[in-house]
Amino acid sequence: MKKLALFLSFLMITALCAQNVNFNLIGAGARAAGMGGAFIGVADDATAIVWNPAGLTLLERPEASVVGRFVADAYEIDWADETYEETQSHFVLNFLSGAIPLQLGSKKVVAALALQRQIDLYSYSKYTDYWGDEIEAEGTGGVDTATLGGGIQILPFLYAGLAANFWFGKYEYTENYRADYEYEESYTGLNFAFGGMIDLNGLQNPVPLKVGMIFRTPFDLDIEYEDDWEEDDVTLEMPSMLGFGASYRFGEFFTLAADYEMRYFSEVDFAFDMNQFRLGAEYLLVSDFAVIPLRMGYYTHPTFWSDENGDQIMGTGIGLGTGLIFESFALDFSLSGNVTEIDYGNDLSETITQAIITVSGIIYF
Repeated sequence: MKKLALFLSFLMITALCAQNVNFNLIGAGARAAGMGGAFIGVADDATAIVWNPAGLTLLERPEASVVGRFVADAYEIDWADETYEETQSHFVLNFLSGAIPLQLGSKKVVAALALQRQIDLYSYSKYTDYWGDEIEAEGTGGVDTATLGGGIQILPFLYAGLAANFWFGKYEYTENYRADYEYEESYTGLNFAFGGMIDLNGLQNPVPLKVGMIFRTPFDLDIEYEDDWEEDDVTLEMPSMLGFGASYRFGEFFTLAADYEMRYFSEVDFAFDMNQFRLGAEYLLVSDFAVIPLRMGYYTHPTFWSDENGDQIMGTGIGLGTGLIFESFALDFSLSGNVTEIDYGNDLSETITQAIITVSGIIYF
């Protein structure tokens, strides 16, 4: 817990902004977001490299994808008869990837490369202090990964995948409280993700069921920081993470998926694990113009914060999505959001709300 407190103290613009740093590390894409993030057992497009690299083997032709996100946060604190509110919003280029199917002897292999914003650290605050001075503070940047991975078909119904994540990124913070102040962090690290998938469609008597698994290895996230007075470095231990997912297709057009992912943060001195459940559905409307998907999902939103009884605060979220799928490209859109309510006792409570608009584009070559 001390390591978490130290890390978040570097990022703190206000106590409110720091609380919404999201350590629920998952994959990317508007399609998955619209399904509530239930994608480990689906993973059949260019985002599979960060969801489940074994799913890359399902790609039939080269693909390239780009994902952008607009994120809006709102914080409300109620204390006795007083209410304090603050909002912030920003756009981030969240994901880029490319994947290409290859033939390795008699085996099908798909190689992929991706860039992803793993932890978004944007925050903004502007207010007037007790003396009437206007205080403005902003943090930009985040923790990113460059991922190199691939998937291979072992049997007609069994796939495996491996991805190497090279962690990097930069965070910059400025404020004008009494005097201009600047602070900067940079990050480095390396871990691996091992994926597996059983696709029962590959049996002689096909069953429209896929079961996926992903294991992310633990690693040290090295953080170098400096401000106007000093520079130093710390290490944040990141734990192993294990996720399972399954998807079942009813007929040609309806898919139901569910994930459960375990993130063992309590094993590296954090207060709680960040275990998450995700459930999603996708229905395809087929027309002469394009295929139009309709998606919805639900997910839990675990946090490191506790209530007055010391129990972990667990928020909830939903996702909605649609898009247009053509022969050579696809556009996907999603709106997702989560709400976390914290009761500190003594008439003090807080509500944190986040809304995310995600737009994805995929080109098929």
